[in-house]
Amino acid sequence: MACSAAICMDNKEHASCVINHMGLSEKYTDALISWTEKYLDIRNLERIIWGETASSEDPYRSVQMAAEKDLELTVLFASKRDRSNTNVFFLEGNLLLLFNITLQSLKESSVSYAL
Repeated sequence: MACSAAICMDNKEHASCVINHMGLSEKYTDALISWTEKYLDIRNLERIIWGETASSEDPYRSVQMAAEKDLELTVLFASKRDRSNTNVFFLEGNLLLLFNITLQSLKESSVSYAL
């Protein structure tokens, strides 16, 4: 079942709200919000996929791998306290889940446009 653009935007807003209220360090919070803006904003994600279309046989997979790598790199901004917070693992898993839902929605909508 595809999610609508409104639901995907709610996912982005929800993720941003959770991140802002977790009490993480400023740098790590900024890195996570930046990731959220890039990969959970449906319009930004559409642009990224469109850009990958020319250079990749599977732009969706390329973007998925980039999103996972970028999320892993956000830990470089985490403080020692952030890294010891077990809730961060759940947060990152949930961010990837929301990303995959958004990506799947775009994939399904692009298939429906092609039909």
